[in-house]
Amino acid sequence: MTQDLLKFNNDKVLVEGLSKEFSAEIEVPGDKSISHRAVMLGSIADGNSSIYNLSVSGDNLATVAAFRKLGVNIKKQNKKEKSASSKKDFIIEGVGFYGLKEPKSVINTSNSGTLTRLIAGMLAGNDFFSVLSGDKYLNSRPMRRIIEPLRLMGAKISGRDGDAYPPLAVSGGGLQSIFYEVPVPSAQVKSCIMLAALYAEGDTVIYESKATRDHTENLLKFQGYPVIVEDSSSGGSFITVKGRYAGGLNPFDFRIPGDFSSAAFFIALGILNKNSEITIKNIIINEKRTGLLKALKMMGADVDTVIKSTSPETAGDIRVKYSDSIKGITLPPEIVPDMIDEFPVFAVIASFAEGKTTVTGANELRVKESDRIKSMVYNLNAIGVDIKELEDGFEINGNPDLKCAEKGLPKKLNSFGDHRIAMSMVIAGLILKNAKLEIKDINCINTSFPEFFDTLNSIIK
Repeated sequence: MTQDLLKFNNDKVLVEGLSKEFSAEIEVPGDKSISHRAVMLGSIADGNSSIYNLSVSGDNLATVAAFRKLGVNIKKQNKKEKSASSKKDFIIEGVGFYGLKEPKSVINTSNSGTLTRLIAGMLAGNDFFSVLSGDKYLNSRPMRRIIEPLRLMGAKISGRDGDAYPPLAVSGGGLQSIFYEVPVPSAQVKSCIMLAALYAEGDTVIYESKATRDHTENLLKFQGYPVIVEDSSSGGSFITVKGRYAGGLNPFDFRIPGDFSSAAFFIALGILNKNSEITIKNIIINEKRTGLLKALKMMGADVDTVIKSTSPETAGDIRVKYSDSIKGITLPPEIVPDMIDEFPVFAVIASFAEGKTTVTGANELRVKESDRIKSMVYNLNAIGVDIKELEDGFEINGNPDLKCAEKGLPKKLNSFGDHRIAMSMVIAGLILKNAKLEIKDINCINTSFPEFFDTLNSIIK
């Protein structure tokens, strides 16, 4: 049955509607965001760190390659083993704060905005020259948001087109502490400044009006580094990072929990496919990452979580069941930063809900791997969804009985080089029962979730 539902042709996939129920239990690869940070902070720790279940997506392998280029010995263990837990076992021989070496060529940050923005903060503190550049999609993503605070700290950093975009050139060293209020809630910008602050004279204080994902803070604390997080009365937070701390960073052993953003596609499939159920094991349940679960519960979806560990990250199991009466909602703006990566698949879920779903305050979607608002509006319109583009979000008039019009149906969809758009439209294609959707440029999925189709096949075969 699997071959009938998913047919591949180079960088395209033809998807046909799923016509059976399923009950499945799966795991997904290690969290991307945490994997980036674990490699970075393990590289400047004082000693060897072991990382299990590291994401081996294209983005995360680019981070491994970047730190190897900076002189860090990173070894992949058990290459002949086939089990997921053993083949993703990495040993990082940390070089300490000042052990990174000047790269002999450009550091390729591939398609990863997280890598580009976070490593720029670290390089700003090191007394050597480096250049960061990625693929055509990455090199069109805004970088002034990190250049400005790094310059306030004394960094010499510049970018293309008036410092708007990569490539970025960095001449590091000589940083001073600052107080900085992040203009738009962004974990990447916050983390960039935090990593630069490790090398600065004095204590750096960062204020964010809406607390964002806190993986950098959690891992630094796990390594024994003095980071203070204080909640503000307005719902934001102050993060204080001690500069040039003599204690350094402790090495660690860490099994990275599964990536929630990857799990979101299967959460959607379980909720939308009639009489189905899915459990995702060993997944991150950090409240700054699971805004999608809050939104789904507001919609009336059948979702349960079981927490099994809390340090350095909260993790456990998520179970979802088919929900035949999910309702459209007006998404509270305070949830938006906690589900910023899940909006493409959330839009698919809203398309099959009863009533209107409205999302505002999601301007950040305009500057992801694609303009995700335009990308989803284009693709969902093509399959018959009543969706309206807003300046900072979208409105969807959902239809639980959504069916594509047979006549004149534009079956060819476009991922726009965006992995989350591609995977979201595959899920949409499985839920639609009377159409075949051809999605082009699916190779971009490898940047975040190369195991996506294998995992999907294990459920629908």
